[in-house]
Amino acid sequence: MLAVPAERVGGLPLDGSTWAYEVKWDGMRVLADVQDGRVRLWSRRGNDVTVAFPELAGLAAAHADVLLDGEVVVLRTGVPSFSALAERFHVRDARRAAVLASAAPATLIAFDVLRLYGVDLTGRPWQERREALERLGPSGTAWQLSPVYDDGPALLDATRERGLEGIVAKRRASLYRDGARSGDWVKLAHQRVESCVVGGWRAETDDAGRVGALLLGLWSDGPGRRVLRYAGKAGSGLATADQRDLLGLLSAVSTSRSPFDPPVPRPDNTGAHWLDPRLVVEVRHLGHTDGGRLRQPVVLGVRPDLDAGDLVPS
Repeated sequence: MLAVPAERVGGLPLDGSTWAYEVKWDGMRVLADVQDGRVRLWSRRGNDVTVAFPELAGLAAAHADVLLDGEVVVLRTGVPSFSALAERFHVRDARRAAVLASAAPATLIAFDVLRLYGVDLTGRPWQERREALERLGPSGTAWQLSPVYDDGPALLDATRERGLEGIVAKRRASLYRDGARSGDWVKLAHQRVESCVVGGWRAETDDAGRVGALLLGLWSDGPGRRVLRYAGKAGSGLATADQRDLLGLLSAVSTSRSPFDPPVPRPDNTGAHWLDPRLVVEVRHLGHTDGGRLRQPVVLGVRPDLDAGDLVPS
């Protein structure tokens, strides 16, 4: 179940008697499935990412049969660090995963329970599911509960002061709609962090073997179809990226034609390598220009857990 941006539903709901409020965690959304003494972690795209987070194996000892919904985060001074988490997304080697887990351990912040002891809870109200989750209680360091608050404005102020991403309001009577983006969950972010589609890239001026900038796009509703609108290029943040991994991801979706409509203007399209619009990156920026370009975008990392086609048109 996915949240709708507050601006799409007229703002953040403020009735604490019918809505509950949680921190919006800047992490990787996963389902943690515990059965038969083992845990498996599934990304939003349905990929098995268990090997990337060996420190969460302790979930298997928590309960015999449970399905948790939550976010995997790497905390630094109590605040999630997306950049610290991003390098874990592509790890498929158990040894490397163990090294990374030792250096910067991840935690599962659980905010919902969808199955318990073989019983499907998705058809029950959020309030009932939340009470079941609280009765479980976190076990060890593998996971903790996402706190719930009654005062949305106060939480909004507190998360802004702490440098957290934002908050999510959840209707207490809402059922869990798997995979659906529902107005029963409403999100409001402080930081301008956005998931963008990569439609092309340009090499560094003095090194054709290195990525100098990504050409970013956002979906827009065109006449009778959805189109990828050019949102600008981003080179900041790529200096620290693993260029070999990045080039491999770009090569896997290479194509001969630009996916943007209307076309990318000069000089941004000069020397561009075009891509099938399937790759998603997380970008921090200072807002949008009147022409729809991102202001001072910085690439935070690739989001293999997100499907480009599922992003909400802006």
